[in-house]
Amino acid sequence: MLKSLTDIILHFRFKKKFNSQKYQSKEDIKTFKSMAVIFSQESVVDEKVFFTLSEMFNISIKKITIIVFSNNEILKINSKFKNRILCSRKHLGILGIFPEDIKTIFEKKFDLLVNYFDQKDIFPELISLNFKSKLRIGFFKANHKINDIILNISPDQTDLFLNESKNYLNAFLK
Repeated sequence: MLKSLTDIILHFRFKKKFNSQKYQSKEDIKTFKSMAVIFSQESVVDEKVFFTLSEMFNISIKKITIIVFSNNEILKINSKFKNRILCSRKHLGILGIFPEDIKTIFEKKFDLLVNYFDQKDIFPELISLNFKSKLRIGFFKANHKINDIILNISPDQTDLFLNESKNYLNAFLK
């Protein structure tokens, strides 16, 4: 019952945030200087994928923020990324309000946001919508409304992800 009520509130917050953003025009992108990645704790993907993606576009490791989400309790994970935020659904509470440390990340503007999840789930979708980014890339099975570029592949196909991302993202660089 409590989860259902929280889901209703999250859907309301999603709609409100989406409606406020859908009329904003996209900025031109000359280079990618910063990147945020949202992925699930349950994901089996190695972080090396994000290092490789950052290297392809000369994004400094210091300019990468990783958000790891989970519908369950989050475990502490070792990471080479210094800017790593762990976010559990339990952090939101019943009203679906993000904690302050996550809200401060949402205030930063990123050139590229990678939605590295392929399920329709209001929690990571709402996290994604709260980010300020020039360009968003994600997967086909996720909500199409939150991505500018949609890859019709599985997240575990990391080589294909890197190849396709490079092709599509280079097309957006002016």
